[in-house]
Amino acid sequence: MERIDHFSHQHPLVVVDQESVDRGSRKGFCSGCNEVTKGYCYQCRKVAEGYCSGCEEELEGSSYGCAECGFFFHKKCAELQREIINHPLHPHHPFILHLENYAHICNVCWKSIRFFYRCDSCDFDLDLRCAMHPQFVAQEFQKLQHFSHDHPLILVEDIEIQTKEKFCSGCMEPMYKSSPFYCCPNCIFHLHMKCAELPLKINHHNHWKHPLMLLAKPPPHQEKCSCNLCSKSCKEGFVYYCSICDLGFKPADPILQTIIAETHEHPLTLFSGTISFICDACGTDGSRVCFTCAECSLIIHINCSSLRRTIKIIRHPHRLFHIYFFQDEEAGKRECNICHDDINLGYGSYCCSDCKYFAHVNCAIDEDLLEDEKSKLSDDLTAISPAFLEIKPGEIKHFSHKHNLILSDDRVEGGQSCEGCMSSISTSFYYCEQCSFFLCNCCVHKLPKKGRHWTCMHLRELFFYSIFYCDYCQFWSSGFGYNCNACDKIMCIRCNKILDTRIVNIEGQKHFLFFDHKYEGKCYGCDDYGDRGSFRCKDKECNFALDYRCLVLPKTARYKYDNHALKLTFRDDHDLSQCYCDICEEGRDRKQWFYHCAYCDVSAHPNCVLWKSPFVKLGQPFRIDDHKHPVTLVKIDFYPPKCNMCDKPCRDDLAIQCREPDCTYIFHWQCYWKDRVFWNWYLLHTD
Repeated sequence: MERIDHFSHQHPLVVVDQESVDRGSRKGFCSGCNEVTKGYCYQCRKVAEGYCSGCEEELEGSSYGCAECGFFFHKKCAELQREIINHPLHPHHPFILHLENYAHICNVCWKSIRFFYRCDSCDFDLDLRCAMHPQFVAQEFQKLQHFSHDHPLILVEDIEIQTKEKFCSGCMEPMYKSSPFYCCPNCIFHLHMKCAELPLKINHHNHWKHPLMLLAKPPPHQEKCSCNLCSKSCKEGFVYYCSICDLGFKPADPILQTIIAETHEHPLTLFSGTISFICDACGTDGSRVCFTCAECSLIIHINCSSLRRTIKIIRHPHRLFHIYFFQDEEAGKRECNICHDDINLGYGSYCCSDCKYFAHVNCAIDEDLLEDEKSKLSDDLTAISPAFLEIKPGEIKHFSHKHNLILSDDRVEGGQSCEGCMSSISTSFYYCEQCSFFLCNCCVHKLPKKGRHWTCMHLRELFFYSIFYCDYCQFWSSGFGYNCNACDKIMCIRCNKILDTRIVNIEGQKHFLFFDHKYEGKCYGCDDYGDRGSFRCKDKECNFALDYRCLVLPKTARYKYDNHALKLTFRDDHDLSQCYCDICEEGRDRKQWFYHCAYCDVSAHPNCVLWKSPFVKLGQPFRIDDHKHPVTLVKIDFYPPKCNMCDKPCRDDLAIQCREPDCTYIFHWQCYWKDRVFWNWYLLHTD
């Protein structure tokens, strides 16, 4: 039997017939998480069954494989040469073939790759298709010495840029699906073909006095410098510039003298002079070239001429319509539902008239809020599908448990908590007659299996895990959470309960808070800076803001050495010398939130009371890939064993431990997680 030793696998690979392999497999499924996938599952670090472990394309015919490990290669992938010397795109050093568990980026096409050629010395990665492309192998590519770059650029044909994250260094627009294009692979410098071929000198109809020269970078200007035509920033990329008049124009397609705008019924005419005005389409100042409607006496920005008549944003369940002004009886000022500043309805805005929802034009078209035009999701942000099937009245089959659950209104004995949200059960609940498994009524009926949230434009799916990390509050949690595959983000149930961008009732704060996705200041509760946005006060003179982590802190908490519940407290008026934590005995900032027991006069940092993982359920068995026995999450107070990784005792901290009494497998959770940081939300499935 033909066999080879491949660098990427510990066992020899033998020739196998794919049809015989497919009979015992679930083609297109990941053997780790059992989800449908094509190619590689980054959650489980496994290739889907029936796919090549190298190029991740579907297997057909004969291939090399290791049936024991479920590891298979196309014959052509297995037989690729390990080293390429003097490749035309990088002749200085050899390329070495690699297979990695996490993605690299190709220097040419920007495709996310795991099986690729690499020069470690230069940090140069090349996709297999780019490495073997006939145009490059035969050195039949056109070179261009462009004024904007030190090295010659090569013309790339028949290959498209594979990501929306790569931008042209000329126009600063995305390169996605661009072909052909010019690039310098060594510097990861890319240009659209039209940008690379721009003339170095032009006569512009909006500045006929002097010729304009093409510059690779705008000259030094004041901070808010922008294009004299479209008002877009000129801080980066190519610019046509007149040094005599100190005028700059972004390279773009020529602007038509007369256009038909989607938001207006009459033709708009270009006014080439430079005037100061208030744009009737968006209500903000303008001082550049503009479009006018003589019939309606409208003046609008060049950019506003391309506004869409209707848009969909993630913050509102219905479509918003653009209006130039309201009728007299409705005119006046309203509040923007995004930034909560006033809107002058005598100028343009977006609105949902049924809900009286208004937004500034520039707030509504923010790229972080504007929904993709190609999105086919329902306009409704509510539930899409339930998470359970009703067997009969009072009995359901929930996706999170293998047995049927029974509805009960009885009082729960023994302080049982809900497996989904980790909160104590105080009202009606569902339970399993065969297991000690409980779900509160809210988790069953108010958490759809698939649904949407105002933080995301995509459909999210409910999951049930032993432990996962919330990307919003940054707490480790057990139970239910929502995953968005498109955004690669996870939200815990506590963050999911924040159903609106506006929060009215915050103890100790007289103003309401609203979510500002661009806020980068300090959180009032913990004094930390964040980059995920925060809920801040509308009053600009008030610096009060809360991040997700402080917003979901429990109002009361228990500590093992205190008989009373500690209450979340928002300010300490004691003398500064008395502001210390009774647990860690270190100082506290009296402006920051803390937990306090009035009976015992005990005060403590939230992290000291809640530990690092207040929402994780201990003792629940589950399985992981790199250990043969079931494991569980534990916190050990007395006589803790040492962590297998850092060799320090696993005392008073979350640890992962084998359930078998004779097995010594134990890790600090943080040690275990850091070693597997690329797993992210895959993590652990309940047993």
